[in-house]
Amino acid sequence: MKYANFSHNGKTMNSLGDQMQILAIDYIYQTMDIDKKDIIYIEKDDIGCYDGESVILPISFPLFEYYEGGINRLFSKKIKPVFLGHTLLKETLLPEEVEFYKKHEPIGCRDERMFDTLSKYGIYCYLMGCMTAVLPKRKLSSENSKVFVVDVNEDVIKYMPSELREKVEVCSHYTSQNKNIKRMAKERYERYINEASLIVTSLLHCSVPCIAAGIPTIIVKDQFSYRFAWLERITKIYLNGEFCKIDWNPDPIEYEEHKKRLLKLACDRINGISSEKNIEEIHNFYMKRRRRDYIVDAFSSIKHFIDTKWIDKDFPYKYAVWGLTQIAEVTVSYIKNNYPNACLMHVYDKYRKLKFEGITSQLPDYIKNNIDETVFVTAQPAKFEAQLLFNKIKKKRDTYVFSEILK
Repeated sequence: MKYANFSHNGKTMNSLGDQMQILAIDYIYQTMDIDKKDIIYIEKDDIGCYDGESVILPISFPLFEYYEGGINRLFSKKIKPVFLGHTLLKETLLPEEVEFYKKHEPIGCRDERMFDTLSKYGIYCYLMGCMTAVLPKRKLSSENSKVFVVDVNEDVIKYMPSELREKVEVCSHYTSQNKNIKRMAKERYERYINEASLIVTSLLHCSVPCIAAGIPTIIVKDQFSYRFAWLERITKIYLNGEFCKIDWNPDPIEYEEHKKRLLKLACDRINGISSEKNIEEIHNFYMKRRRRDYIVDAFSSIKHFIDTKWIDKDFPYKYAVWGLTQIAEVTVSYIKNNYPNACLMHVYDKYRKLKFEGITSQLPDYIKNNIDETVFVTAQPAKFEAQLLFNKIKKKRDTYVFSEILK
């Protein structure tokens, strides 16, 4: 079999962090001395219909879309998935999904929430964190003098010492460009490696690659996300209210021995080699930490809206979802469990026509025909387009809410 990796260019919004996960698998292949001509890149949206040579595909990329019939329908029969830093948003699995995961055990989980989900179905799994943690350490340079501030709450900068503020470059990992995104991510990461004396960020796939490179990194979050819980084993994460306690002169984090174990496990899994001892060591490493409560940040804005706007839990609220994503699944599941008389009326998606909860999706333009229904915009990249449409049709502000990318 040949080897495969994802390629991905989002239609409306792209994150450089998505590309960093692809680059991490490229690096693992490089350490395995796999020839580039033996690597096939498959667009994420095409892995279900892939019909080329049989390939091994490491899964270290978020699969947050809704898949009709379950995640088992996502992969072509020509693809053998190897789950490394795997994550989902939903917490319930279909019987056929359980069977699929059992077929591909053991399942390496990026976060503890994913580990808990699979464990309750009796699936052999372990906590491995994000695979960008295996990226190599940089060589030190006297030119590292810039402070990169990447997608953070602006209040953080007020707490920064003045001598650091003079060196700040504010930037973002989100872009509306949809061409050459992987090259853009690689060039940005090379800038961090070659220029950064400090990284200040709220992003998982900015912080972890930079920590791996040995760049002093400060993680700041408004709220504590489940995606970061495992990372507290390695570094401190400052939440809003703790910004005044930030150590602005952190040392690089040294974990090269642990990194070697992660890299060996990834290579062994790709090669089909049993590594139970290594799996146990890595899993225990991340599990032995002080825990604090986390939120499911992609759902938190929707949950807050429901909890504060829908006061009568027995009322027959009518609602719709915009976006065939697992956030839509989480939303509908939450409403079913807490508002038994609420009714999902419509499903909207611009790019895919599928059945969701027995309802066939239609284009968002049809919202104008059902203007009083509450709309949960569960596809984060759709926010800008959705706001334009709602303004155009004069949809009341208390009848819609967006799944937000929280800092």
